[in-house]
Amino acid sequence: MTVTSSAASRQISVRPTLLILLLTAFCLYNVLYLARWWPASSQPGFGDFFGLWSFGKFAALAGAGIYDPFALADYQQKLDPTLDGGGFPYPYPPTFLLALIPLGMMALPVAYVCWISVTFALYGLATLGRAWRSLSGLALLAAPTTLINAIAGQNGFLSAALLIGGLRLLTSHPATAGVLLGLLAYKPQFVLLMPVVLLASRNWRAILAAVATTLIVAVITSAALDWSIWPLWVARFPVYQALLQANQGSLIHMMPTVMAGIHAIGAPPALGYGIQLVLSCAVVVVVWDAWRRGMTDRAIALVAIGSIIVTPYAMIYDMPMVAAAIAIHWKARVDAGEAVAPLEIGVVIALAACALAMISHSLPFVAAILMVLLFLSVTGVFSRAGRLAASHVRSPAAT
Repeated sequence: MTVTSSAASRQISVRPTLLILLLTAFCLYNVLYLARWWPASSQPGFGDFFGLWSFGKFAALAGAGIYDPFALADYQQKLDPTLDGGGFPYPYPPTFLLALIPLGMMALPVAYVCWISVTFALYGLATLGRAWRSLSGLALLAAPTTLINAIAGQNGFLSAALLIGGLRLLTSHPATAGVLLGLLAYKPQFVLLMPVVLLASRNWRAILAAVATTLIVAVITSAALDWSIWPLWVARFPVYQALLQANQGSLIHMMPTVMAGIHAIGAPPALGYGIQLVLSCAVVVVVWDAWRRGMTDRAIALVAIGSIIVTPYAMIYDMPMVAAAIAIHWKARVDAGEAVAPLEIGVVIALAACALAMISHSLPFVAAILMVLLFLSVTGVFSRAGRLAASHVRSPAAT
């Protein structure tokens, strides 16, 4: 008993030092990778954010015309004559335009700084609350997923803030939580697990708030832009699906999803759909069971990680929600005096390195495997296996 307690205390005491070493390594890796990648990048100024900014400017002028990809591409070409590759199409629901139109009224550099700083602040607040000025806050800042989203100027911080914030408020402020989850519908692929969470927890107020928010935002966007904008988005959706399929070869290296991983190794699409279905069903069962028991940090982490597994379409800039899941889960473990399994630490390090490498290398199969392993780790599989192995090692001495 004494030896076991002593070993446990040593594990707990080295955690901050180990975390600081990991954060230092991540920071150095981020800087070195950025220094190597940035000069060779063919991205336009401010990365994908140029597209988001142009969406806001064009929608303010043309309303529902945002779903005319040719008119939008011509407008973007006028904004940046050096732009090639057909410009940036707008596949999102009209909801997102309510956030983008104000950005389009600013100069591009100012809009970029406002976008990244405000969405990252919301992301940090949703993930850590008042504990954002802590080692966990530094971990979010140092995470490679933060660098990826920042240099791309993408919406990963916003998606993570809405998802994590909505989940964390479900018990204390269900109506506010429902509003946040309703706003998350601007990226429909990340609300797939929300019905599971809300029904398992029987949070009827949050369900009503989410539905009401979706309907109200739909009315606001229609009244402000064009009453035909929602039917037009629905009509254009198959076109964007076909466009995605046509350009899958150039995008797949940045997708940490199961379907992308199966496609990357040349497996038949039918096999990919089958594996996707099996894994999605498994995630749904685990998430249902976790939320039926009540809201916990582990349950939140399972939803954030599971959201990447169940969707066929996600990019590496969507992975801040995974970093948030790790930060929430590890902080809860440390606060409870529990050890993080070495295998789980290894999976996190490998996933962080893989995410950065995916900017220029095709590793979706590796990323998909690591995502599944991380999900299993958060369920406690690795920790239980470690305790079982330790009990087998100690049992001969006990006899």
